[in-house]
Amino acid sequence: MNAGIAATPRHYRRSVQKCAVVVALLLAGCGSVPHRVLINDESLKPLLQAAASFDRARYGFTPIPKDPTTSVVSVESKPHDGYDAMLHITTKTYRTIAFRRTSAGYEWIGEQEVFQGPKRYKTIDGTFNEAISLTYEIVHISGYPLNQLNVTYYGEDPRLANVNHLTLRTVQPILHEWGY
Repeated sequence: MNAGIAATPRHYRRSVQKCAVVVALLLAGCGSVPHRVLINDESLKPLLQAAASFDRARYGFTPIPKDPTTSVVSVESKPHDGYDAMLHITTKTYRTIAFRRTSAGYEWIGEQEVFQGPKRYKTIDGTFNEAISLTYEIVHISGYPLNQLNVTYYGEDPRLANVNHLTLRTVQPILHEWGY
């Protein structure tokens, strides 16, 4: 009788592992889980064309990388609240771009780029690098005010911490300091 009880947790773990693999495969197959692609993948062409409509330089965003050897790209293609597709691009910065499907293809509806700084700071959730985030949305995705640049700082730099309504003009010298 003891042998049967001892085998049950192992059997249970295997069943849970098998279920987790099946669920992950199902989610990946329906586009819920971001999947990696190269930045020059043909499937991204409609999204990158739509992304080109946003004047990112005007709002302090860096150009979208074109070199597949220096960027990690993943795409979500299953509709969520507020968007139909999303690109996640990691280079020197972390960028997320949201899109809405239209009859002509896709429309750019929002973007966020996070610039990581050199200093570290502690929170109850752990230790992190300071960061400046630029967000611009024309459709509610993350809760920021629409149709305007939203600048957020995370960290303890007295020039930025606890400053209400940061602007691009305020953070540009610091981004330059950080090597951006």
